[in-house]
Amino acid sequence: PKSQWAAFKATRDRRLAEEADAQRGERDPELARGQVAGQLLELAQHELRIPDVGSWAIHPGGARIVSSAEKALSLDSSAGAVAREVLAEHGNMSSPTVLFVLKRLMDGGARRPCVALAFGPGLSIEAAHFT
Repeated sequence: PKSQWAAFKATRDRRLAEEADAQRGERDPELARGQVAGQLLELAQHELRIPDVGSWAIHPGGARIVSSAEKALSLDSSAGAVAREVLAEHGNMSSPTVLFVLKRLMDGGARRPCVALAFGPGLSIEAAHFT
């Protein structure tokens, strides 16, 4: 049945994503934490504080990247739940992946403001604030 295939595919994709994370080594999450801190300083210039953010669109470059961003921001693990769902269903699709997270948040009526965090090659990071 379709539901069994979907469950198998999600498990397989999640396992592949976790293996890819492990191959990148421990360096990436540490870099993510440092990069996120720099972006938060920019948000602070616009008088936006972490508790003021209604939702987070975290680019799911990997499960550990999402967890590292949550840890760097002192967020509950529910903040990256949508990112993890997108990662499990579609894998890391590179740059457009964060747009899938944003769409899912919008469709679900996520609270605003929303801050999107997108990670790129060499673990560069960009942040966007949506009101």
